[in-house]
Amino acid sequence: MNRQRASSRRFLRRSAAPDQKRALARAILQLPADLRDVFLLHRMTGLSFEEIGQQLGIERTGVQAYLAEALARIVCAAPPDDV
Repeated sequence: MNRQRASSRRFLRRSAAPDQKRALARAILQLPADLRDVFLLHRMTGLSFEEIGQQLGIERTGVQAYLAEALARIVCAAPPDDV
């Protein structure tokens, strides 16, 4: 199994609070379609930057930029942990 995909699944399992899972899902769904597609293809299916670029018709550097932007938006939208 791809290491990043496994990491994403562990995160979702580890996040025991249903509210956190809903907030994460909501943040992902609120992303613009291009950012959401890149995020899901990379984090949930484990495709490489090259594979995503081929599927979406964008350069590898574009995929990296989209993923960075998606992650930044998700972090900003997600509520802080109750630590």
